Amino acid sequence: MLLGVEIGGTKLQVGVCDKRGHIVQLVRVAVVRRNGARGILRQLEIIIPPLLAAHRVKAIGVGFGGPVDSPRGRVVRSFHIKGWDGFQLRRWFVQRFKLPTIVENDTNAAGLAEALVGAGRGRRAVLYSNVGTGIGGGFVVDGSIQNGRFGATEIGHTRYFVRGRWRILEELSSGLSIERGKTTLAQSAKYYGVALANAIMLLNPDIVVVGGGVSLAGERFLGPVRETVARLMFGPFRGNYRIVPAGLGETVVIVGAALLASREI
Repeated sequence: MLLGVEIGGTKLQVGVCDKRGHIVQLVRVAVVRRNGARGILRQLEIIIPPLLAAHRVKAIGVGFGGPVDSPRGRVVRSFHIKGWDGFQLRRWFVQRFKLPTIVENDTNAAGLAEALVGAGRGRRAVLYSNVGTGIGGGFVVDGSIQNGRFGATEIGHTRYFVRGRWRILEELSSGLSIERGKTTLAQSAKYYGVALANAIMLLNPDIVVVGGGVSLAGERFLGPVRETVARLMFGPFRGNYRIVPAGLGETVVIVGAALLASREI
């Protein structure tokens, strides 16, 4: 058994999975943002020990909601929760739970899950993007996450010049921007479609898988996104890609994290 952990800006999920990503037991709780990183670590110290006592877990995979230096197991930054910047997250897990641990960006973990066992299964080059509290991207080729020095495919931080100033996509299209009344669903789909078109023109994937809470609006969101992408697409790449909803739902990050953990053993 493997333990997949999702540390997000809204929810915390911990799941026991087998090596194929099938979930045996799942715990999901809300994150209290005002309690910061320390509060989330306290939640993990409560949630994880009973799961380890009930199952023979061999390794832990963590999908973190922000850029991470995966080889060193270190959080680079959180844009939603205070107290994470520079935190040695892998070291903390190993010290607390005495198991091999791998730490990866949450969207990268989700992208791996969708590429291997989800909507991108059987495709060589899979571009995954989530539209939730924040917006992220992950690119998986031949079953491997494509990273730069640390992290890559940060779609949510691509720039737009709107009403006289530069803004990032997360400000214009995320679930948080919709929740706060700064953006409508239609506006979100338009801005996101532009970013996705640019990503497709840079990466030329076989398939684009869209997940996250906003994508659960279905065709009300994905329909306008597809129309925007098609209108802007580089001619030779038309017909190369499909844009589809994620297949694994809200558990996608923990499944991906568990699949990454399986590679540690």
